[in-house]
Amino acid sequence: MRKTTFAIVLSFLTLTAARGQTVVGIRGSQFTVNGQPTYTATSGFRSADPNLQGTLLNVRAVQAIFDDANYPNGGSRAHPYPSTFMGDISFDYPDGKWDPERNVREFLAALPDWRRCGVLAVTVNLQGGGPTDGNFSKQLSMQPQLNSGFDLHGALKPAYADRLRRVIEGADRLGMVVIVGFFYQGSNERINADTEDQYAKEAIRQGALFLKNLPHRNILIEIENEASPGFKHPIMKPDGILDAVLLAQKTVQHQIPVSMSWIRAAMQRDSRVDAAMRAVDYVMFHTNKKSPEEVHTDIQAMRRWAGYDRPIMINEDGVSTFNLQAAVQEHSGWGYYDQGLGNYRDGFQSPPVKWRIDTFTKWMFFEQVARLTGSPMPPRPVYADDTSPIIHLVGLVPGQVLKEPSRIEAVITDRDARWPIKRVEFFIDNKPYSYQLKAPYLLNGQELWDMLDVAAGKHELRVAAYDQRGPSFSETCSILDVAFEIDK
Repeated sequence: MRKTTFAIVLSFLTLTAARGQTVVGIRGSQFTVNGQPTYTATSGFRSADPNLQGTLLNVRAVQAIFDDANYPNGGSRAHPYPSTFMGDISFDYPDGKWDPERNVREFLAALPDWRRCGVLAVTVNLQGGGPTDGNFSKQLSMQPQLNSGFDLHGALKPAYADRLRRVIEGADRLGMVVIVGFFYQGSNERINADTEDQYAKEAIRQGALFLKNLPHRNILIEIENEASPGFKHPIMKPDGILDAVLLAQKTVQHQIPVSMSWIRAAMQRDSRVDAAMRAVDYVMFHTNKKSPEEVHTDIQAMRRWAGYDRPIMINEDGVSTFNLQAAVQEHSGWGYYDQGLGNYRDGFQSPPVKWRIDTFTKWMFFEQVARLTGSPMPPRPVYADDTSPIIHLVGLVPGQVLKEPSRIEAVITDRDARWPIKRVEFFIDNKPYSYQLKAPYLLNGQELWDMLDVAAGKHELRVAAYDQRGPSFSETCSILDVAFEIDK
């Protein structure tokens, strides 16, 4: 059965006519594309921030190849899944039924806009990620949706393989890298467990061999998302992940870099975990719910643990570009994770997903990436949400000339009492300047802003108020821009 299925999967390879044109590589602590360190003049980024050299800015797009084998008996409007925060969950589009082909087509159609802004990588996963409520079935043993690119015996499913092939092929044409995840917590249980872990190992072999036999080398392998004791299979736990890494590396004959993402920088360490960290080809971890200051600290801690001889990358964080800025200052890649609301507008991880840059939250990330990489700015979307926060700026009006220290405060009206304001961010001339987690939301946290670190002349202040909309990683934002002048 497994051999027959895998033969069908491999037959898809013949559909790609030519060798790929984008090759991701590793040179010391830097990623390269076609032999050149990323985000350099020689790689096409003449005005990029020098701290970006050799890194990968990426978007968590794990649902690009999503499907639910339970549908329509689960995940449809007629038969939705219950959730903790958001009520009934359906994957249907506003104008029709759920369609995995529509999903991947719309993802590929949006990808050129992401690349135009300077994004060089995307993360997809053969077992997806948590939909609208994140891991909304934590009270259960597994995710309720049946979204797995592997069957019970670890065989790679042909439909998933084909969608993944098209994502890799489309990214290849754009000069982009695809981080391919194999396993996700809450979905790895869709593969049978046994004492020898033969089915999980078969999944690793089939996934890795499929990628090796593709004519593309714009691929990085992420064995699993956030290695932790919560995985069902021993080979997926921190003290067993070394075997998974070595198996994948052997299968791809070291032609594709292999790693896994750690749930945090400070992991419980033992000889097996340390050996796994030494074995990976690049280092990847997450900084969800961290402050910018903690992002700095975590990157430094991870380098002390893993060493300075391989690239390091955060491929999952959140939506705050202040954390992006912190990672860039540490010469680390960073991953935008926008959970969304499953409303075919907000976010990238809650099907049905609209992959376009169509909300202020998305636009803030892509706009900052464009500025960091010296790429064209994405157009600001037309966006209206009658539940988003209202921003009123006190102490500064458009065109005002500041000659002395002034109290500048963003007064935020929260229009949904259920979900709190998460933070308020201030940008000056489109660069991250200061942020506040609690009211009063004062510019630079000062009762009287002293202006000492801003030059005289004309400037623009942007205020972005972020509102949690349910799960920890679902956020929407409002934006207010005010032009002003400093006269010193």
